[in-house]
Amino acid sequence: MRPSKILTTAALAATAATAATAATLATAGTAGAADTATQSLPVQVVRAGQVVDTGHGVDLQLNQTDRCLGTPEAWSCKSVVDGNQAPDSVSLQTQGDASGTLYSPLYIGSGKVARMTVTADGVTYDVQVVTLAGHPGYSTGWAWGAPQADLNDIPQVTVFDKAGGVLAQF
Repeated sequence: MRPSKILTTAALAATAATAATAATLATAGTAGAADTATQSLPVQVVRAGQVVDTGHGVDLQLNQTDRCLGTPEAWSCKSVVDGNQAPDSVSLQTQGDASGTLYSPLYIGSGKVARMTVTADGVTYDVQVVTLAGHPGYSTGWAWGAPQADLNDIPQVTVFDKAGGVLAQF
């Protein structure tokens, strides 16, 4: 597998070229995201520490302070409380190989997430949203897609509330 990478809103704004690419992707992905509105997956509520099988040998695990992705032998964890991601924003961790790409968005904020989408290489994927019970201040999830055709392509992520409003996007 390729090493995972984490994209954040701040990282996207790091260069003018990256910002221009993100703007192009946001425009291109809007129609695709709207097309998937009727295909929304139910939010999966899990216990802290519960391992969620995403398929392809990669697991997801949530607790009060971290979201972890990987295997019990090799977790890649992202703190949800250290302030390294701005409130009411979304980041994206990806990993993959010739068989497919795992997209795992992480929304940190005050909104209640009902749906997430990832658009990559012109295809929009509905994300299986996963969260802890109550209002933990974050939601994550996963979707498997085709292998990325262009590794420099920056996927678009959109996070929606129950009414269809956008909570965060890049």
